[in-house]
Amino acid sequence: MIDIGALRSLIAVRDHGSIVAAASALDFTPSAVSQQIKKLERQSRSPMLERVGRSVILTERGRLLAERGTALLADLEQVENIAVGGAEELRGSFRIASFSTASCGIVAPLLARLRTSAPELELTVVESDPRETVTLVERGGADLAIVHDWNTLPLDVPVSLSRQPLLVDVADVLLPWDHRLSLRESVSPLDLLRERWVTTPAGTICHEWLVHMFAMHGERPDIRYFDGSYSTHAAMVEHGGAVALVPRLGRQSFSPRVRAVAVVDPTPQRRVGSIWRTASTDNPARRHVQSELEALFPTP
Repeated sequence: MIDIGALRSLIAVRDHGSIVAAASALDFTPSAVSQQIKKLERQSRSPMLERVGRSVILTERGRLLAERGTALLADLEQVENIAVGGAEELRGSFRIASFSTASCGIVAPLLARLRTSAPELELTVVESDPRETVTLVERGGADLAIVHDWNTLPLDVPVSLSRQPLLVDVADVLLPWDHRLSLRESVSPLDLLRERWVTTPAGTICHEWLVHMFAMHGERPDIRYFDGSYSTHAAMVEHGGAVALVPRLGRQSFSPRVRAVAVVDPTPQRRVGSIWRTASTDNPARRHVQSELEALFPTP
């Protein structure tokens, strides 16, 4: 019979591109992952991996095994959920993935609630961009995740995952206190054409939204600086080096030398919600975490 642990290792190598990265994701040593792969190769009498430069890819048989194995693990998860469905105690490990501002504005208070309501549940949290998070949850690297997308840039969520809306978050433009527009109630992208911008790295959803916001007017923002931290963005604004588009969720207090001004035409709004594998819908721990999460943002 195929070893489930070895199968998980193979899938992790496929998803992360190397044995070292797979070991980090699984909290194993690279040696342990290699041994698991070799176990599969002995069982199948064929190689599972081939080297391409400094990375490895799965052979055709390895790819097929990982693909079928992903479905098998989802079925196994459902069986386990049925087996523990009547359990009253919430124990074991539970992995949450989240983007940075949600970790501050949502996950931090969620952990406080769970310390009281499920003290035996061992929680871990990892930061991840929403697109990467979708794959992470789909492949079993996280049990539940907080993701977002912008009102005109929807996040592609596969049918194997379920999604629950939580809130709508609005972003403002940060301007130096003495900026010519800092006392305005609102500004549009066309008001900001001459500005230099700091934003999150290229390829992230927030970066793409900023570009898209200007593209709706047939223009492009002058992006000079890239950094993943909104605190860094605020510091650059404070010193007059750039302007920035910063969401309100998880926002820290600013220096008096920074002003937040609303943006219109369009108003940048991102939809924040949770996702999980549909196969884990009946998992008691997932249901409990989701319930506590929704309690933080009750429907009006």
